[in-house]
Amino acid sequence: MTSYLKEKKKEIARNGLFFGMMNLYFGFLCATHVLLEDLLYLDGVYLMVFLGMGIWDFSRWYQLKKAWREDQTEKDKLLRERTGKTIYEILKKERESYEQIIYEQAQEIEDVTDYMTKWAHEAKLPLCALRLMNERNEDLILQRDMENSLERLMQLLNTMMMSSKLRNLENDVEMEKVYLFDAVKESLKNLSYFLIQENFQIEQKINDIFVYSDRRWLVYLLDQLLANAVKYRSSQPVLTFQAEKISKEQTVFSVSDNGIGILKEEIPYIFDRGFIGSNLRDGDYRSTGMGLYFVKKMAKRLGIEIGIDSDIGRGTTVKLYFSDNSRFFYL
Repeated sequence: MTSYLKEKKKEIARNGLFFGMMNLYFGFLCATHVLLEDLLYLDGVYLMVFLGMGIWDFSRWYQLKKAWREDQTEKDKLLRERTGKTIYEILKKERESYEQIIYEQAQEIEDVTDYMTKWAHEAKLPLCALRLMNERNEDLILQRDMENSLERLMQLLNTMMMSSKLRNLENDVEMEKVYLFDAVKESLKNLSYFLIQENFQIEQKINDIFVYSDRRWLVYLLDQLLANAVKYRSSQPVLTFQAEKISKEQTVFSVSDNGIGILKEEIPYIFDRGFIGSNLRDGDYRSTGMGLYFVKKMAKRLGIEIGIDSDIGRGTTVKLYFSDNSRFFYL
């Protein structure tokens, strides 16, 4: 429709130019042979014809626009009436060809997603075996280093497996009553190795507050936030979890750390895919810029509003706003 309007603007400009040239020719160059009354009559006829054609053209465009909101059968019927059988058949074949290409590409993406999920599941088995073998390692320093690498690989596998499901998250969501204390407890367990290694202090101010969400995806969302807290920790790291009901229909849940923080000018971009920022560490961790991208995408699918506040050298607070959607899901 946008291209149609652009073409109409060009057509009006061409007609305006023709109208001006016609008046210039008859009004000035042929002024001695053409009466003013004849010129005005000619202008009136031209304007009436132009206006009539414009009304007729607009009527056709409006009918097409209206039909575009209807089902495909109505679209095809109107398109055939307006364009003719031959052009309609050509357009139909092109549309079917594009639809086939889109379908094949969607199938390829689906196959790759399934393969990634299955591969991640299979890769966990040798990692678990390596972890058991490492427990018999008598070199304690080597054992700790290997355990650190194995835990990171396990976290990366979990991230890849869960992120591959994000494309069809609607088919993998089970809304239920989730106590935030239990979700935090499970996420802390998932990241326990790194939290213990870095001597994190944990503070919780949650009580018995609950929300309606998907427990597994909510825990995975918290895992990503905790992983960032570990990556960008301070020398004496502290994690604080706090929840409160700010209204009858809304609960706010915040995850705060006292890490190195984020620059104010970078905060609007931290949820963009692949954005790393200027706080990339040169040490053990290498940021991919995908963690917060997954968090934002996941929160949107779960109906969670997300906000973030951070100061350099003072830490970061991520706030999750939950709405009471129990009536919507008949919970």
